[in-house]
Amino acid sequence: DRRREVAAAVSSSAAIPLATNFLDHIKTRIQSRPAPGGVAQPYSPHFLRSARRLLAEEGAVSLYTTGLTASILREAATQTFRLGTYPLVRDAISRATGGDGGGDSAVAAKVAAGFAGGAASGVAASPFDLARIRLQAEAGRCCQATGLLTSGLRAGLRPRETSTVGTLQLIAREGGGTLALWRGAGVNALRAATMNVATVPVYEHTKHLAKKHLGVADTPSLHLAAGIVAGLAGTTAAAPVDVVRTRLMTSSHSAGHGEAVVGIWRDAGLRGFLRGWWPAYMRLGPVLLFYPALVEQVRVRIFGLGPLV
Repeated sequence: DRRREVAAAVSSSAAIPLATNFLDHIKTRIQSRPAPGGVAQPYSPHFLRSARRLLAEEGAVSLYTTGLTASILREAATQTFRLGTYPLVRDAISRATGGDGGGDSAVAAKVAAGFAGGAASGVAASPFDLARIRLQAEAGRCCQATGLLTSGLRAGLRPRETSTVGTLQLIAREGGGTLALWRGAGVNALRAATMNVATVPVYEHTKHLAKKHLGVADTPSLHLAAGIVAGLAGTTAAAPVDVVRTRLMTSSHSAGHGEAVVGIWRDAGLRGFLRGWWPAYMRLGPVLLFYPALVEQVRVRIFGLGPLV
């Protein structure tokens, strides 16, 4: 059952970046600063303005495909722990504390399972997330005559690696070894844990309460309602950590968490910690509307497992 739980989550995960990578790209540009020594202007904190600029300067193909491979690898690593192990950990905690497991598990067991799975997924996916963010923050059009970028946050500078493997190798060389690939892993784990606590248990418990107390049938309409609640909760809870994470991962030196927080506050005040909220919600909302339902269908129809709740 453990293998089938994980396989059901991972086999469904590729659909997420294929549908949402362009939103991550826009969010990364909004949250990142221009590279020192270049001539780039920062992207507007307004989603539509930044989307129009990115589309006009680099085109639809670049908007959609930049960082896509890294996004797929990140999602596979993430969902292995986020949803793949969630039912197992939830039930183990519930039974260890006298519960029966399943949807009737105590809220504390669901939160603990969500936090543990989220933190583990953040650490596992950190190298691919780092590569994705670097690729999307540093992409741009290159002038053939000068060899310099003419758009993006590195405009006026030479392009760096444009592949996932090349970017991972570059990060390792710059950081002095393989451990550099886990730069920002702590804040990545915190973000993933925060996001997971505010999404998976919220999604599951919203469904559980609606079915138990309101007599609502387990239909796509219920999945939609639970997804909306979980999406709002997850995006808002994770937004400040998400901004700090992006600042750490795009920094050219080993900035500390405190330095990143101070820099964001100095640049934009409290609102700076919510930069990119809309593209983050536009990405997370559809994921939570369709992905849990997709996983449940894969669990039941392909792997012979029961529903999450």
